[in-house]
Amino acid sequence: MFTTKTIRIFSVVGILLLLVLQYVWFKNSYVLMEHDIIQKSEVNLTKSVENELYERYNIKSFKVVYHNGERARSESSKSKVLSNGAIDQSSDIYTSLQEALIFMGHPCSEKHLDSIFCKKMSEDLGFVPKHSMRLVDINQKEKNQSSKYAIFSKITDKQYVEVDLISPLGSILRQAQIIMIGSILLVIMIGIILISQLRSMLRENRFVNFIRDYTHALTHELKTPISGIYMSASQLASGKLEDRPESRQHHYQMCKEQSSKLLTTVDRILLVAKAEHSKITPNIIGVELKDFVDKIAENHRQNNFRNKDLEIITIYEQKDMVGSFDSFLIENVLNNLIDNAVKYSDQSVKISISCAYVNNKLQISIKDNGFGIAQKDQKNIFDNFERGNKVQGKGIDGYGIGLNYVSKVIKSHKGSISLISEEGSGSEFIIVLPLK
Repeated sequence: MFTTKTIRIFSVVGILLLLVLQYVWFKNSYVLMEHDIIQKSEVNLTKSVENELYERYNIKSFKVVYHNGERARSESSKSKVLSNGAIDQSSDIYTSLQEALIFMGHPCSEKHLDSIFCKKMSEDLGFVPKHSMRLVDINQKEKNQSSKYAIFSKITDKQYVEVDLISPLGSILRQAQIIMIGSILLVIMIGIILISQLRSMLRENRFVNFIRDYTHALTHELKTPISGIYMSASQLASGKLEDRPESRQHHYQMCKEQSSKLLTTVDRILLVAKAEHSKITPNIIGVELKDFVDKIAENHRQNNFRNKDLEIITIYEQKDMVGSFDSFLIENVLNNLIDNAVKYSDQSVKISISCAYVNNKLQISIKDNGFGIAQKDQKNIFDNFERGNKVQGKGIDGYGIGLNYVSKVIKSHKGSISLISEEGSGSEFIIVLPLK
């Protein structure tokens, strides 16, 4: 089975290969389109020079015939004829005609030639590439012909027409924009699908690992109190402790502590499961804060089944403070935060619970002197199955689901919860709830 790291590597490599293939495809397409533009520009420029020549000379009523290398003229209604099979002699014809027209004061019209060229390019390509056209002499031709985007056609032995293709890439991109946009969207879509598949696989892998770890930890955590209750109950039922009241009281106390731990664990599992599968709808009422918070604090002092040196103090900004919330849900929230503070601390635990009104809202702060949470772990601490790396190797029971439940309860009250913590210096959870 592939590991998470291997899956990530394969996914990243796959996306990179897809991008490389897309780049190679586009590059090859561009080269082919560029070659096609240059080739058609050369052909159409030559045709444009010929057409411009005929239009100037009004060739419709003129016929040129070559017989055995000698020139003859005759009137005709439609076309020119080149005989004797010497097609190369046409170059001489065009040159002679150009020179004659220039001599008679009818030189090549650069503007008209450009319009003919644009028309032919539009017919062949469906668009006219950006270009510039000018008439040059033989020296300028020799100077500029090294550029692959410079195209020449002969007018006379001393004069040429030059077309410079300007930024063929821009013309190609404009014409191929639909294909390019489609290709880019396709690559993005495939990338999103790959990333989604990767995240799904990672979540599934993480969930499988969680189920394994959760089952193991839950079995261990439930087995411990059940075993303690069973052993104490067995001793009490045996009758051996009838004349030993101190031992009997010790086993009664053990049954109580282990039952309390078992009940807390089961309640937490049921509450989290309920939060996962249904929407939390709080029953908001007015609650006297001092009685409410003091009762929770006293329950933790009395049921200190972790047997740590526990000190919990409560602080109130003013007397007779009243909050607006679901007392059952917020009690679970405070129990969870206090239990975490005890669990993720050394033997001596100090917890401070402060209540105050801030910006017309109720603020409850739970501060401890525990291990603290590293900065890199804080952004995900309210996600399911997240536990800080600091506590992963300490063998402390927990599944990383309590704070996610806390966050959901606070959000259901349209409130917020934040964390101030530094590794090794304790943590402070700040709950802000709206007032009616």
